[in-house]
Amino acid sequence: MKEQLLSVRNLVTAFRTGRGTVRAVDGISFDVAYGETVGIVGESGSGKSVTSLSVMGLVKHPGVVLEGSIRFRGQELAGCRPKEWRAIRGKEMAMIFQEPMTSLNPVLTIGEQLAETIRLHQSRGRMEAMKRAADLLEKVGIPMAEARLRQYPHQLSGGMRQRVMIAMALSCDPQLLIADEPTTALDVTIQAQILDLLKRLNRFEGMGLLMVTHDLGVVAETCERVIVMYAGRIVEQGPVADVFRDPRHPYTAALLQSIPVIGKERGRLFSIPGSVPSPHAMPAGCRFHPRCAHAFDRCTQQMPQLREAGNGRMAACWYAEQLGLQPTQSLAVGDAARKGKAPWET
Repeated sequence: MKEQLLSVRNLVTAFRTGRGTVRAVDGISFDVAYGETVGIVGESGSGKSVTSLSVMGLVKHPGVVLEGSIRFRGQELAGCRPKEWRAIRGKEMAMIFQEPMTSLNPVLTIGEQLAETIRLHQSRGRMEAMKRAADLLEKVGIPMAEARLRQYPHQLSGGMRQRVMIAMALSCDPQLLIADEPTTALDVTIQAQILDLLKRLNRFEGMGLLMVTHDLGVVAETCERVIVMYAGRIVEQGPVADVFRDPRHPYTAALLQSIPVIGKERGRLFSIPGSVPSPHAMPAGCRFHPRCAHAFDRCTQQMPQLREAGNGRMAACWYAEQLGLQPTQSLAVGDAARKGKAPWET
């Protein structure tokens, strides 16, 4: 067993709205070990980004972490004061945000922003911080680093801005790096370069990497384990190869079924019917049952808990062992969930 770097238990993050309090993240638990790469996947609205912001202590009003434990290197972070968070965030754990153009300050040069992060957490003078900033830009593959330090964010391409964000996250040699959709809006060539960079950093720097994405291909390329989220809860988790080859939850199978296969003739590309439920009106029982081709009476009445599903995997499905799902099988669904008991329950 690897030593755990990050351990999240029963995390609940809620937002207080005019229509009541909604749980964007509802009782999830997972671990990230030293040097391990873990992916979190799911549709928009599944709670992926809120999970990463909760771990970083960046949930803003009206959001609040209501319950649960967030332990980083053995230290409990849930309930920490802002000053305590600032001492850890950026230094021991860092985050690459989804859109670098909105994360970088448009009126400060790249060098000023990188140097500010370095000087905030390390005892370095301005010149020494600038030299460290240039070294970081070279490390992440940005050419002519000295010249780039004098440029502003709008003068760089999207791929270069994303590399600057990675350099900023790495400036203090963090133990944990969280990447929230790090390849969104980048062309495929730049995506491949960014993913290769993250893999190399993970391998040679020995840091834990938490990859938050909706792209299953990114997870297959970079991660050892995967966490599948739906409507604020974890529905399946386990080793990437096992989960993608033999999913144990209908939602995971449906996500895999939605991926086009190169060189394989097929008709209309499959899509999961319906949409993620509103957090104000979660269905009773399993939250995926209104969209599931395999739902029975029990699914509509009782919420399944995450449990062992074989080979180090866990799934939140009443019939994880019996269904024998395959990512290539048809998952077409009717207007409503099936009625009655499952055949093996009759």
